[in-house]
Formats: sequence, structure tokens, C-alpha cells
Amino acid sequence: MARPGDMNMWARAMSYLGLSLVVPASALGGYVLGWFLDEHLHTKPVLAVIGVLAGSAAGIVEMVQVILRREKSAGDR
Repeated sequence: MARPGDMNMWARAMSYLGLSLVVPASALGGYVLGWFLDEHLHTKPVLAVIGVLAGSAAGIVEMVQVILRREKSAGDR
């Protein structure tokens, strides 16, 4: 039988696992958008590279914001 604290631990672990996927998913999304625009604007590979960099930066910013929110809410308890 699971103890009450174990579920909270697993919920936090899954939350951080999801958080670890934010940067790669953002980079992939930026690449796909850049690739799509490159195909239509004939600018290969400029926009794909810019999309990866912009997506990675957006993912890092989101990850930092989520971590700061979690630390703040943990400090409020």
C-alpha cells in the first residue's frame, strides 16, 4: 500500500519530467515552423536555424518561469 507522501513524490517527478521536454519541444516546433517558411520563401536553411534558436530560447524562458513559480509557491507554504 502506498503512503500518502509517495503520490506527491511521483506527481512532482512526472511534473519535472514534463518540464524537461519543454526546451526540445520548443526547438522542434521552431524548426518545423522555420522549415515550412523556408520552403515557401526559398530561404533554406536560414529560417529553420532561426526557428531552432528562437524556439530554444522560448523553451528556456518558459522553463525558468515555471521553476520560479514553483519555488515561490513552495516558499508560501
